[in-house]
Parts: sequence; C-alpha cells; structure tokens
Amino acid sequence: MCLVIDACCLANVLNPADIFHPRFAPVFEWVFSGKGRMIYGGTKYKNELSRLSKYLGLVAELERKGKVVRVSDVEVDALAETLKADVGEAGFDDEHLIAIVIVSRCFIVATNDTRAKSYLKRRAFYSCRGLRRPKIYSSERNKDLCCDKHISPVCR
Repeated sequence: MCLVIDACCLANVLNPADIFHPRFAPVFEWVFSGKGRMIYGGTKYKNELSRLSKYLGLVAELERKGKVVRVSDVEVDALAETLKADVGEAGFDDEHLIAIVIVSRCFIVATNDTRAKSYLKRRAFYSCRGLRRPKIYSSERNKDLCCDKHISPVCR
C-alpha cells in the first residue's frame, strides 16, 4: 500500500505515544515493517511537513529505507492551483492532497480531517481523469486497506 498521509494526522501515525496512534498503528506497521510507502509532493505539503519538525527525522529515516515516494512538486502545485480555482469554495484548503492522489495515482489517504474527507470523496475530481476516488483510512477499522492490492503503480 502506498498512501498519502495528511499532515494533520502525521503525529497520529508516527508517534506511538500519541493518544490517537492506536487508530493509525496499522499504517505505521505497514509503512515501517511491510510493503507500505508514504507518498508526498508539492510545496504546500512540504510546508506543512516542515512545521512538524518533531517528525522530520522519522520521515528522513523512511526515505533512507526507500519507504517514501516523492511526486513532482511542479505537477502537484499546478494541479492543486487548478483544482482550487475550479472549486472556488472557501473551505477547500486540501487541494494539494487531491493533487498528490491524482499525480501519484494513489489509492489510499490517511486522514482524520472531516472536511478533507468530503472533498477527497468527490468522484468528479477523479472520474474525468480515468481514476477511481481514493479510499480513506481514518481508524483501525480500515486496517484491511494495508495490503498489497493497494500498491499504486508509482510505488512498484
């Protein structure tokens, strides 16, 4: 499984001491010990990541282990800008997540952000590009998503 981990729940995934970590422990295990990989890219995501300095070392460790896939910042930024302009809603501030999903052709997004979920689920973003919408990992009940069938082409 390759997945996008929303910056708002990176602590939930990477910090075993975090109160919500049990919900995201299967993602942690799949990425650190299994075939899972974290996908990211784009200026906005990198800026969000830089504000989570406590976890930059873990992300760097994952990169050294080949557990991180970076997609083109240029492609993500351009698509995110287009999506933001097309939607035009004030509450739409996770355009970069959808852009990462589209550019990487990723199947899974780990997030606990209700507003982001509503946008991530919009079929219109994906169907016009010949893609299916991603599945949302938000708790341990989604642990079945941590399997080989969800490895996207960019991670093979």
